[in-house]
Amino acid sequence: MARILATGIATLDIVNTVDGYPPEDAEVRALSQSVQLGGNAANTLGILAQAGHTSHFAGVLAGDMGGQRIVRELEARGIDLSHARRMAGGAAPTSYIALNRRNGSRTIIHHRDLPELEMDDFMDIPVESFDWLHFEARHCDELAAMLAYARSMVADQPISLEVEKERDGLERLWDAPDIIIFSRAFARGRGFDQPEAFLAEARGWAPKAILVLPWGELGAWAMQGGTILHSPAFPPDEVVDTLGAGDTFNAGLIHAMASGRALGMALEDACRLAGRKVGQHGLDGLFAPLLSGEGEQLCPLASLPDPGSRGFEAEVDGVMRPIFIVRQGREVKGYLNHCPHIGAELNGQPDAFLDGDQRHILCVLHGALFEIGDGRCIAGPCHGEALTPVDIRLERGQVVLMKKPRAGRGS
Repeated sequence: MARILATGIATLDIVNTVDGYPPEDAEVRALSQSVQLGGNAANTLGILAQAGHTSHFAGVLAGDMGGQRIVRELEARGIDLSHARRMAGGAAPTSYIALNRRNGSRTIIHHRDLPELEMDDFMDIPVESFDWLHFEARHCDELAAMLAYARSMVADQPISLEVEKERDGLERLWDAPDIIIFSRAFARGRGFDQPEAFLAEARGWAPKAILVLPWGELGAWAMQGGTILHSPAFPPDEVVDTLGAGDTFNAGLIHAMASGRALGMALEDACRLAGRKVGQHGLDGLFAPLLSGEGEQLCPLASLPDPGSRGFEAEVDGVMRPIFIVRQGREVKGYLNHCPHIGAELNGQPDAFLDGDQRHILCVLHGALFEIGDGRCIAGPCHGEALTPVDIRLERGQVVLMKKPRAGRGS
């Protein structure tokens, strides 16, 4: 899988679901409310992490309570923040969203009082070490310099640019990217109602780039050289939530192309993933329908520290049981959270199943040590016995618990 850097923003989205969009000066009651991670780059990276890519965020993070929540949400999705700029002050960017239950449409009011990432910040990032660089088109004067710098530093790694809305200075951005993804709203704002006509116009701005234009229920178009490609949409039975559909399309396209798919097939893959997203609330589990076998998705591999461990309540042999998983590199092992000594749970703190040097599994009650690879006890009162393993697989970057348990030693 690829190492991907995305430059852009992360926000808090406050989503109010309403039964029809309210008229002006009305007071309505929300059917439900949720607070979740948002922002184009953040959403795209979270979906790419689901697919198993190593996702890195480059942007500015505030130090207030909202900013701290954004950090927790990003880290929980397996997004690396080592290249983000942290600010002690500042306020987290916030989007207030009305989600129409009747048709899945969303209306967004965004508030931002936080500086953008600047060229000095970007030059501290080893951009040449990444397999793919993705940028949101914003703060164009600084971004033009970042794109030029990135182009000078990479060899053949793709650079993609997302153009969602009209901004001053966009014309300075067209030369550097290999792939430019335009939004339907941007094309319409430029006076175009036909995707092919817009792409023909945009070819004059960016003669060498691959141009991509998703168009909602009509699918998506792309232009490579002088060739136009099209994929139909793949709508769900019911449109539930369109929030983040564009970010999902972008992630699907990057995932497919980074995995070696030809542009036409990548366009179709992106449309399929976006269709899956609008049929559900939120962005979690978008690759779950693609998982093989009868399994339960536990978490993205990228969200686990290496080495590291995490506990879950999951169905094992038809019964909800406490289990835990342990990661070492690309290997993940899973066991019932049940010490063979007296049957106690092993951990005293959440997700803490390893000893101090993180080489063995530890039961904190009586100090028993177990091999990570096979669960065999090598020290302590249950020496020679073993933890009961559960069947863990890696599927498309997800850690998956298969439903039928395996028999363990000493059980």
